[in-house]
Amino acid sequence: MRREITKPIVFIVEDNDAYRVLTGRMLEQRGFLVLLFSDGYKALEMLEYIIPNIILSDIQMPGMDGFTLHKKIEDLYPNIKVPFQYISSTTEKSVIDRANSLSIEQLVQKPAKPEELSRTLKRAINKFAAA
Repeated sequence: MRREITKPIVFIVEDNDAYRVLTGRMLEQRGFLVLLFSDGYKALEMLEYIIPNIILSDIQMPGMDGFTLHKKIEDLYPNIKVPFQYISSTTEKSVIDRANSLSIEQLVQKPAKPEELSRTLKRAINKFAAA
């Protein structure tokens, strides 16, 4: 028997193993169904099978940064509309400004506080659904 998924699905794209797992656990404890990806390529592949409610992505990652991932999703999957939320430890103003212009909510700074991150993602999902 197939069960309906009622939890919001979040893709976490983060190259730092420890931070990826920690963030995933924090969000699972707050009611999210979490899929973890160590790079953007793996997240892109999974979009063939699962469309999340939101993508939470680091910006600065080897191979494919978060901005490139966002652009590739838009180019490869024009019919898939998923809110994109950036998370980063950057202090570079130009990167922060770019993230804020592309992200559904303001850039979340690392290390993220669990309740703040959860509220931000839930608010972003609701904002996107209402649009």
